Formats: sequence, C-alpha cells, structure tokens
Amino acid sequence: MSRSRLHGMLALAVAVLLGGAPAASEPYRVFMVLHRSGTETDQGFKDYLFSAGLDVEFTVRNIDGDATKLPAIIEEIRARRPDLVYAQSTLVTEGIVGRLGEVDPARHITDLPVVFSMVSDPLSAGLASSLESSGRNLTGAVHVASLPVQLKAMQSFMPLKRLGLAYNPSELSQRIMFEKLSQLTAQAGIELVAAHPLDPDGKPDPARLTAMMAKLAAHKPDLVYVPPVNFFAPYSKFLMDEAIQRGLPTFCAIQVQLDTGGMMGLVAPFYNVGSLAGYKATQILRDRRAPSEIPIETLSRFSFEVDMPTVHALGLYPPMHILRYARMRER
Repeated sequence: MSRSRLHGMLALAVAVLLGGAPAASEPYRVFMVLHRSGTETDQGFKDYLFSAGLDVEFTVRNIDGDATKLPAIIEEIRARRPDLVYAQSTLVTEGIVGRLGEVDPARHITDLPVVFSMVSDPLSAGLASSLESSGRNLTGAVHVASLPVQLKAMQSFMPLKRLGLAYNPSELSQRIMFEKLSQLTAQAGIELVAAHPLDPDGKPDPARLTAMMAKLAAHKPDLVYVPPVNFFAPYSKFLMDEAIQRGLPTFCAIQVQLDTGGMMGLVAPFYNVGSLAGYKATQILRDRRAPSEIPIETLSRFSFEVDMPTVHALGLYPPMHILRYARMRER
C-alpha cells in the first residue's frame, strides 16, 4: 500500500471517528419565481451563475401572470429555505417581499435574500426607498431607461406636440409612471393623451385593447408610448399590428414590443438584464454580501433601435442624425 493512500485512509478514519465521512460541498439552492416563462432574462441569470463557477440547483415556479398563485409558492419557499430567491417582474417581487410600509412577515419573505429582474421602477413600486440600498433583503436589476431619458430619445426622432400613452392604471407602478410622465410632458410643452383597457370594475380586459388603440388614434398623437406593462406582454403583436393599421408610430420600452412591430425604442437586451441580476446573486452567494449592501442598478447602455419594416409601413423615416447611433432593424 502506498504512503499517500495510507494517509488518505487514516484521514478518513479520523473523520469517521469525529462525526462521519467528509461531505462534498452542496450546490447553492436558488428558487426562481417567474411571472412568465420563456424570457431570455432568466437564461441570462442562470448562465451568469454558471460562468461564475457556482454549482447551483434551481427550483422554478411560474405564476403565468396570476398573482393568486404566490401565497402557495411563498409557503414552499419557507419550507425549502433556499439560499436565494429570484423574482421576475414587479408583480412577483411585490408579492414575495411586500411594499415598504406594508411588509408582513407572515405573508412575505423577509429572512432570505431576494434578487429581482424585470422591475422597471422599484422606487415607484414601493420596493425600495433608495437605489443605493434597499435597506432590506432585496436588490436587483432594472430593465428600462428612466422616463426623462426615454422622452429625450422620442424627441430626437421627431418633434412632439401630442404624445399618446397606452397603460394599465390598475397597477400602482403604472399610475405613478403616468404622474411622472404627465409632469415631464407638461414641462416640455407636450400634450399627453392616455388610454387604457380597464373594464367597469377596474380590471384590464383583452377585449378592450382595440378600443384603447382606437381612442388613442382619435387624438391623432405624433407618437404613442407603450411602457413595460405586464398585462400587455402576451398581446404585444396584437397591439403593434393595431398601431400600424391605425397609422400610429410607437415608442417602446422593451425588446419584445420591437420584435413584434413597434416602430422604435430605447431598449436593453433581456439576456443582459438577467446577467446583471446574476452578478448581484453571485455577490450574495459567493461573496456573502447582504442584499442591502448591493445597489439596485440598470444597465449602463441601452440601444436606440428603429424597426425599418414598420417605418416603411407608416412612411416615417428617421432623420439623418439618428442614423449615426441608432440600430436599424430589418427583422
């Protein structure tokens, strides 16, 4: 028997005497709660953790836009006690951690680190009081540019006298967005006209999307802004087709809207947003940092994209200065 093998056997015997054989390090356990499956954000999150050399075991639950599924999922999280919770979307994050001033330890996760993605405005949503520190068990990656930056991008394409807005006021974050955009457009001397698909009970109704677009078209806006609205996501192509048929140029805040016929937008690739969330998760898992120590951030660069098939359909061509920095999409 070799000396090295003998030493190994002796070490194993000592370990057994002291309390059992040495255990291999266990993988990190990450519990992912998705608003909807199939986005590149979630793949970017996973890929970043793997590229960082972390051994991770994922549990994935998808609410498919139904917030009533969250309480049962939260109970499963409590039972499993994962090392980290990943929350996709504002609705999911609000349900898991609660809004500031409304946090209930009996209903929300307060003792496990949570990293979000696909939250457009965590301050307006009441998830954090500061981007520098949430002050709680939360951090994450924002996926849209700020409203002032988006409005400036719109004006770089065309002068605006009247801006249309399609939104969902049943969501608190959307109501706050409307208030902010109202202030910005008033300061810029732009008339803001808005429409929504809510039924008499205040709930968004897919059957009212056509009427929403017709109402906007009746105001003859120079441009229609389509913000990131969870309710709109499954109907993106329908909305963009309606806009084209009614001669409405659109400015979009997320990639999926451009992919389905939006005319232009200032967007970030969802995969990169997920990677940024993965970076923050790595700081928590590997570097043992508290979420409250990790700032909430958005990507440092967004892409100004113009969809040329839609431009041709509407007969609206970008000014020459846009061509220097915008990406012309041919689909």
